[in-house]
Amino acid sequence: MFQLFKTLLDKVNDGLAPAAAGQNRFGLNDAELACVSLMLMVAHADFASSDAELALAQQYVKREFSLTDADAKAVVTLAEHQAKEAISLHEFTTQLKQLSYDARLALLDSLWQQAYADGVLDPHEEAMLRKIADLLFIRHSDYIQAKLAVCGA
Repeated sequence: MFQLFKTLLDKVNDGLAPAAAGQNRFGLNDAELACVSLMLMVAHADFASSDAELALAQQYVKREFSLTDADAKAVVTLAEHQAKEAISLHEFTTQLKQLSYDARLALLDSLWQQAYADGVLDPHEEAMLRKIADLLFIRHSDYIQAKLAVCGA
């Protein structure tokens, strides 16, 4: 599922203007880094961050972008800094609205997995996911299906 998401992101980014698809020193573009930042914003929505949530984010970055452990940790640290400095979700969702609907659904699935990584779905995490889904123009029925697929409740 994560590979599908990365492939869809790559296709979209091939069509973007060079300025919008700038790469950081780890080879991630702005949209990819925005996805990781959203994952961390969801992880911190319950005002706590478990080791399982951070490990999931690092595992995702390492696997999807073929990074070393040290580079994956550095990317997560960079994304975490962006997430903490963010004023609103719009900073990240604006650039992700350009993705295809299937790519946005794949992102939502990843965010649900992140929210449930610690085995507990906090109401703040769920509310943030609802806002993200709305900002990405994801239908409510698809939002509920993604939730049920991960949480089973």
